[in-house]
Amino acid sequence: MNNFKLTALRILVLSLLTVSATNANDGVALLKVDQGARSAGMGSTQIPNSGDPNAVVHNPALGMGFQSFAASFGHTEYWENVKLESGYFAANLNPRWAIHGGIRYATVNDLEARISPTSNPTLFDANDLSFKGGMAYSLSPKIDIGLAAGWIMEKIGSYRGSALNFDIGAVYRLDSNANITAAATNIGPDFKLELSGMPGSDDISLPTAYRIGGTYKYRRYLGAAEFVYLDDEAHAHIGAEAAITEIFSIRSGYMINYSTKNFTAGASFRHRNITVDYAFIPFSQNLGTSHLFNLTFSL
Repeated sequence: MNNFKLTALRILVLSLLTVSATNANDGVALLKVDQGARSAGMGSTQIPNSGDPNAVVHNPALGMGFQSFAASFGHTEYWENVKLESGYFAANLNPRWAIHGGIRYATVNDLEARISPTSNPTLFDANDLSFKGGMAYSLSPKIDIGLAAGWIMEKIGSYRGSALNFDIGAVYRLDSNANITAAATNIGPDFKLELSGMPGSDDISLPTAYRIGGTYKYRRYLGAAEFVYLDDEAHAHIGAEAAITEIFSIRSGYMINYSTKNFTAGASFRHRNITVDYAFIPFSQNLGTSHLFNLTFSL
């Protein structure tokens, strides 16, 4: 498979996973996908003190604030052959230190490759796998900081590549109801997709994201807003959540300056130490919808 064909396959796979236009120098698709149904339902915003271990994907400092140990398992579905699975945990070691980590896996099955017009195309799969672990530290009653390191591996057909990446973040508590958050995620070197004895791909850059935002809670209502710089473009995310009862919450969000997505919605059901989160993200340009599910428990 020459460089041109590998580039064409990569464009197809990344387009499927991100459901947006991309090019061969775009980063790993898995790292761009909305993670965590609660955050996704609120426009993919950072949510401190959420009790959701998935929050550390957006900001490693959000690993603070758990009573003891919490774990969350997620499933995201785009189309019949595009699926993403995840598992994250966070645990307080003591009042000032916490650890967190997780794994994300994305797969696209039975993609078709045609070198020339044919009714019998070659089928191949594409897979992304990410491991990440980190720590959060409480500098003071008002400031938490966090750092995480991980490894991302991508496989398209027989071609493989991998890269080390880092996250750094902070949370500043204005008071018991208001927070300011800032983070830089997926910082790392370029990598290539390679196959022994064959030409490799062009350099592939990781999708480094820079986020700054804030949240405010008023009684049973939570609001969040942030600015995100990703893929050389500025975006805005806003979201709101209402606790209808002690066991049921609803939420909605809006993401600005994306080509195929904007509105999001979701809900949560809680029973004792178990929470089920759901998010719904419709896409424009006849690209269907995305459904995210998370099952979270705490000890």
